[in-house]
Amino acid sequence: MPSAEDLNGAWQLVDHFYLGDDGKASTGPLGKRAEGLLIYHSDGFMAASLMRTDDPTADTPAGVDSAPVTYLGAVERFLSYSGRWQVDGDLVVHEVAVGSHPRVVNTRQCREARLIDDVLTLRNRVAGEDRYVVMEWRRA
Repeated sequence: MPSAEDLNGAWQLVDHFYLGDDGKASTGPLGKRAEGLLIYHSDGFMAASLMRTDDPTADTPAGVDSAPVTYLGAVERFLSYSGRWQVDGDLVVHEVAVGSHPRVVNTRQCREARLIDDVLTLRNRVAGEDRYVVMEWRRA
């Protein structure tokens, strides 16, 4: 499990996808070419920004939104929030103070964390579903 010291600094998004309990990966809520920046500061503050760079309807059948409303809402292109952060065992906890989506403000966003070399993997279960959202970050 990574320590806070291990995570301090800036991280660039490498991959963002869904991972089912059956082990199958599929395109994540921000498409195949999502970009993002995650910053953890040693003073306990953090900021995360992620954006979709592809056509949000390209991989989606007509009339179907692949991103669940509980995660992003209808065909969103940008997600950002900031606040305090801490490591709690194998979790990284983001205490959201401000965000691009009001439903995440004043919440605790808990992510399972794994650090191998310079790749940080964060994942969290999608509410009410048998899959995770996985984000892989490389030290910037």
